Parts: sequence; structure tokens; C-alpha cells
Amino acid sequence: MTQDITPQEAMKRLDEHFGGREGMLTHTLTMLSTSGQPTDVTFYRRKPLLDVRVSTKLGAARLYGLESHVPRLMKRIEFSNGAIASLDEIWTVNPMPIGGFTAEELAAVDLSEAEQRIGPQGETMRKMIRKTYHCKSRKETDIYLRRWIAS
Repeated sequence: MTQDITPQEAMKRLDEHFGGREGMLTHTLTMLSTSGQPTDVTFYRRKPLLDVRVSTKLGAARLYGLESHVPRLMKRIEFSNGAIASLDEIWTVNPMPIGGFTAEELAAVDLSEAEQRIGPQGETMRKMIRKTYHCKSRKETDIYLRRWIAS
């Protein structure tokens, strides 16, 4: 049985479970580090990283009980494309499918979902993606929307 909840209730539950935004991001990055699943990472002040993998160092620290190393690793998170970022820079982490997407899969995405109001202040999905991925045009926004919806 599924139960619809408001975005505010979802945020409250995430805060209760993870202790806040940083806890949720740390958990997500750790799981991605362990699984090798690709992800899009968006930042407050720079362009996103697309289809990157999180260094296995983070997952290894958790798996081997080296929790004291995690805060240091979160100040210098390594990604498969050579980029490095601190947890404080990261806005969102959006896991993507391991095999990626075909052009046909992305073309088949129904963009009508983009106009749904899903943000905490009633923002549309389109507006949220445009802001977090730092899109400069509607065409660019549509590309990222297709990726996000398909994921």
C-alpha cells in the first residue's frame, strides 16, 4: 500500500531519519561509492557533474569501520572524472541508471511532469531542475528534465 505525503512531510521524515540534509547526502554518497552507480551531482556555484561515480574511498571507510575518516573525506570527495568537491558545495545528488539512457528512452520521456509543483515552496519540477543544473535555456532544461524523470 502506498501513501501520498506532502513535500513538507517528506522533508520532515528525511530530517528525522538522517539528521538533516548533510546526513542524507553523506548516506547517498556513501551508498553510491559502495555500489559504483553513476550519479549527477549539482552544486550551488558551479555546473553539475554528469554520470560520475563517487570514489570508493568513502564506501571503504564506512565498510571497514573507519568512521573517523568520513568527515575528512567529505571535505574532498573524489569523482570518476577527476573532479573534487566538498560536501558543503553539493546541492543535490541524483543517482542515474548503471547502463545510462538510450536516445530513444530520453526522447520518450513525458515532459508534462515538468509542470507539476513539487518544490517546498510550490516550485515546478522544471524550475527546480533549471536552478540546480544551472540551465541557460529551455532546451538545456529539457535535456536535464528528461534525465531526471527517466532516472
